Amino acid sequence: MKIKSRYIHFHQEHATLSNIRYMCHFIAKSFLYAVFIFFIIFGSFMIVYFGDLFYNFKRGNNKLPLFNAYVIISPSMVPTIMVNDAIVVKRYDGLDLEVGDIITFSSNDPSYPGLTVTHRIVGRQLSRSGNYIFRTKGDNNNVEDSSIVSEDSIYGKVILKIPKLGYIRNFLLTSSGFMFIVFLPSLFIFVFAILKFFKYRFVKKIDDELEII
Repeated sequence: MKIKSRYIHFHQEHATLSNIRYMCHFIAKSFLYAVFIFFIIFGSFMIVYFGDLFYNFKRGNNKLPLFNAYVIISPSMVPTIMVNDAIVVKRYDGLDLEVGDIITFSSNDPSYPGLTVTHRIVGRQLSRSGNYIFRTKGDNNNVEDSSIVSEDSIYGKVILKIPKLGYIRNFLLTSSGFMFIVFLPSLFIFVFAILKFFKYRFVKKIDDELEII
């Protein structure tokens, strides 16, 4: 009777530990898959990015990067693009940009020269030099931008918006955010190792008691 009671107790404890282990294993596996997928996407992006830079450098083409990413800090494009949304832009020739496209460019406005701006194209025309020039406007602004945007000052056309990613970026740039991304995976690995160790000790203890009996 005593042995049977110990067996029941053993199986109950073993089931509890197995459930905990299963949950930890599931979380760890999901986390690793997410990290793996992220690195595949990020790696592919980097290959295309640096491949394009190398291609143009070898041929003496002074072109901007094929892709770039920015975090919006101004409400000028609300509600289309909100503050702290992240955007990905792709390099386009002026010929391929049309009215209605959203572009990111370096402003030549005397009030804020060199400022990176993301606004919508509201007008396009061909200059005497053969390059396109654009008139732009923020969706949330009442008037068009005061300065004309030249083709060579455009970083690219917005092809992707990631809502609120700027909050994560801002957090990760802080010391607390850095500690979080380093500490959390380390803590998870530590807890998983502790649970595994206690399971081993528990099973070994039960086996020793059964051998004695």
